[in-house]
Amino acid sequence: MDNTRLRQQLRRLGLRQGTGHVRTQPRPQKQTIEELLPGEVVDTGRGAFFLHRESYESGYRHGDRALGDLLAQPPEVAALLARDERLAVADYQRIAFVDTETTGLAGGTGTYAFLVGVGLFEGQRFTIHQFFMRDYHEEPAQLQALGKLLDGMEAIVSFNGKSFDLPLLETRFIMTRQPVPLVGAPHLDLLPAARRLWKYRLDSCALSSLETEILGVQRTQTDVPGWLIPSLYMEYARTGDAREMPRIFYHNAQDILSLVTLTACQGTLLTAALPVDAGIPGEDLYGLGRLLQDLDQIERAEIAYDKAARTSRSTHVREMAMRDLAYLLKRQDRRGEALAWWQRLVDTTGAVYACEELAKHHEWQDQDLSQALTWTRQGITLAKAWPSVPKKRSTLADLQHRLERLEHKLELSQETVDK
Repeated sequence: MDNTRLRQQLRRLGLRQGTGHVRTQPRPQKQTIEELLPGEVVDTGRGAFFLHRESYESGYRHGDRALGDLLAQPPEVAALLARDERLAVADYQRIAFVDTETTGLAGGTGTYAFLVGVGLFEGQRFTIHQFFMRDYHEEPAQLQALGKLLDGMEAIVSFNGKSFDLPLLETRFIMTRQPVPLVGAPHLDLLPAARRLWKYRLDSCALSSLETEILGVQRTQTDVPGWLIPSLYMEYARTGDAREMPRIFYHNAQDILSLVTLTACQGTLLTAALPVDAGIPGEDLYGLGRLLQDLDQIERAEIAYDKAARTSRSTHVREMAMRDLAYLLKRQDRRGEALAWWQRLVDTTGAVYACEELAKHHEWQDQDLSQALTWTRQGITLAKAWPSVPKKRSTLADLQHRLERLEHKLELSQETVDK
């Protein structure tokens, strides 16, 4: 087949020589943040920035809870969670729920908070103010307006904000030579209490995990993973194309809504009527018991431990609940009640420390050296079955020392009787 016929056949098949006939696709038009989100460009004495607001009725449900559920709780609950009595007299209308989106997750002077969201209760509505710098030079204006809003507040709620958000914002205010707002103000960081309450059941206490497992929040496909946010903003700052930015605004707003309902959820659990019939997993009850004990609410801690010891699905958590309850009873000099839990620990978990406690009880409280020896020997038998670890050696040495002392003490008492 000659070249002419070949070209004719290729032409009939739609193939053409060269690239002159190929149409180039037009580049997509860049879009600004003002075109994509309702808001306003705020001009301050230090430049301009973009401000977006969203407002919600107090009855708005975020997951399983309404935002207004928090308003039904006394501020004393927040004070207990924060371990700061100043929050007990705080006004919910003057508490700022703060979350930042940043150019990096490590912090440091080179990290910017390009979007700062502040949620406020205003009457029966909850409004989120989102301060956005469209480029790095807008930071002074953004922070000036943010500082003005925060100066009217008296307390802060955040999630990991004590370690990350607030130190970063403080650095940015200092770098732009502006006064730092809310210095020394009461601050409820929800992460420590979340770990105390839920770490025995959940693999992660990240906010995303708590939303799914605790709050019942399901985010839409609009959301963007937190780890991706810094690179999306840096691409926006490079190109000026803001089409990915509404996803970050959505992510930030969802975080702030979760701060409100998570505060309400923690408060509800902290003040729950005990004993509970159902609804709270045993692992969560154990975490609650530890928190209540730290808050010196001993009676409620005892109830939570008892329920956790009986209902937890985790063998490890059941053991810890029995152990902590037994020690709690012992510290209250309710040794007879503690005795039953020590015995249950030995029977169900083979706990060597429970054998030691039983030996101590029978030696010093019941004056029954034979029983003390029996429990010491059982502890030795159980400890010998442990794998070879340093703790095994030290535990066996302590138990052996106790055994020898008890045997000597028993010999002396028998000699006294014989005389």
